Amino acid sequence: MTPERSVFAFSPVEEVKNDPSAMISMLFNHPKKTVFQRLLPLVAGAVFLIMQACSSTSKLPPAQTTSDFYQKYKNEAGFKGTSVPVGLVSRLVARGVTDTTVRAALANISSIRTLTFTPTDKKSQRLLERELTQELDQVLQRENYTAIPLLDTTPGALQFRMRQSNNEVQELVGYRKYGNNFTMVQVNGRFTQQQIEQMLRKLDPDALLPLLD
Repeated sequence: MTPERSVFAFSPVEEVKNDPSAMISMLFNHPKKTVFQRLLPLVAGAVFLIMQACSSTSKLPPAQTTSDFYQKYKNEAGFKGTSVPVGLVSRLVARGVTDTTVRAALANISSIRTLTFTPTDKKSQRLLERELTQELDQVLQRENYTAIPLLDTTPGALQFRMRQSNNEVQELVGYRKYGNNFTMVQVNGRFTQQQIEQMLRKLDPDALLPLLD
């Protein structure tokens, strides 16, 4: 007959507590595979995040405004950011303009900036193809820029959007991704919508770009 186990018999944990050699044995003979299996998802996740960070085309967070967008990219490889002397451009353009509405719009310009981009490697090519215009589109949608109907429907024509406050246009943004290039023109000032529309009808933006570069 098998003797009954005493209720006071030591459990394995108690045996370990009372036997230092058993504690050492458990410490060093603990199955390492189980520990590795537990850590594997964490290690894999960390590696994935590192790879994502290394493959990102920009270390900076997404731009929140058009000014953020300009400042973010103006010094990056392949980009060229230019602040244009307003007075010089206004005088050069106004020479051949007799329309009083357009001349008034030119006089109300406070700043002009251009941002151009040509990829220099595969990484920046991905930026042009997948991210750049999408990021700017999100900024324009978030800030409630109003789309201006295309006056020029030829491929590669600049798309224009304007930001208004109290029926006053404060900013005009033109941009395009065409071929292997990206261009953005940012014009700030105080205009009426009529002035903006008339200015875009009378002036050829592509003819002005060499003056802005």
